[in-house]
Amino acid sequence: MGANRISPENAVVIVLGAHVFRNHLSGTLQNRVQKAAEYLLAHPDAKCITTGGQGYNEPCAEGDAAREALIRLGIAPERIFAETKSVNTAENLRFAREILLREDLGLRVKIATQRFHQWRAGQMARQLGMEPEPLIAADHPGTRLKLVPREGLAILKYLLFTRKTLK
Repeated sequence: MGANRISPENAVVIVLGAHVFRNHLSGTLQNRVQKAAEYLLAHPDAKCITTGGQGYNEPCAEGDAAREALIRLGIAPERIFAETKSVNTAENLRFAREILLREDLGLRVKIATQRFHQWRAGQMARQLGMEPEPLIAADHPGTRLKLVPREGLAILKYLLFTRKTLK
C-alpha cells in the first residue's frame, strides 16, 4: 500500500493535534489540515475528526482550530467532528475512536500526520481496533530536526509503557 493511497471507500480522516499559536496553526498542524482537506475535497462523502485539547500556552483547543481551518478550506462543517480533550497521540486516537463509535462511522481511518509520526500513530490506532491508513502530511526540514529525535523517544515510551495500557 502506498503511503498516500486513496482508498475507494470514504475513510474517516483523523487529524492528529499539534500546537496552535495565537493567530495561526503551527506549520505541523497546518500541513496536517491541508492534507486532510485534499482528501476530503476528493471524497465528498468522507468525514473528519480533528483532535487535540488546549495546552496552557494555546488560545484554543487544537481540535477546534483545525476544524475551523478545514471549514475555511471549503469543507462543510457537518462533515467535521472536533475532539478537544486529548493531550497526546494516544488520547487523540482513543477519543477519536469514541466519536467513530458514537457516530457509527466505522473504524477505517486515514491518519493525517507527518511521515515520522505515522508508525507510532498507526500502531496505536490498530491497538484500539481501527484500520488505519497513512495520510502523509508535509513537514519542514527545520521542524524535522527537532521532532524526529522527539518521536524516537516517544516510540521508546510507547514500546515500554503505553502499548501495555492502551485500550
